[in-house]
Amino acid sequence: MQSLKKIGANAVAVMPVLIKGMEKHGYCYFMWETANAVGAQCAKCHAIVWQSPLTNKILSEQKAANFPDSGKQYTDYYQQMIRRFLASQPSCPECGSNHYDLFVNNVNFPRYADGTRFDEEQDLALDEHPDAKIWWLG
Repeated sequence: MQSLKKIGANAVAVMPVLIKGMEKHGYCYFMWETANAVGAQCAKCHAIVWQSPLTNKILSEQKAANFPDSGKQYTDYYQQMIRRFLASQPSCPECGSNHYDLFVNNVNFPRYADGTRFDEEQDLALDEHPDAKIWWLG
């Protein structure tokens, strides 16, 4: 049985940052492409539950051999897998909600802590906080 605990973000290569000029929105999270972490962001309070994609039974499942590796059928399969992943999360450790609506990885950025959407076009002057604690499911 997996349990939720608070760990230092740097332990799993997640980088909590405050973006200059956007500090009032709280942390945003980035990760290196080699990070062994993905997240599910709560639709209600915007907390993120992080975990290893290698130990998540949905994300680590083998794709059926008859599914193509690209194209519409693969895209539909992938989107359905992400919906199942989000629906499989435990109750949010911050608000108790069971509604996660955003998959977070090294190319899908989370919302800020207050729910503001991250603008990929903004100039990024980062104030890193590697010792910040995150929720880890493991």
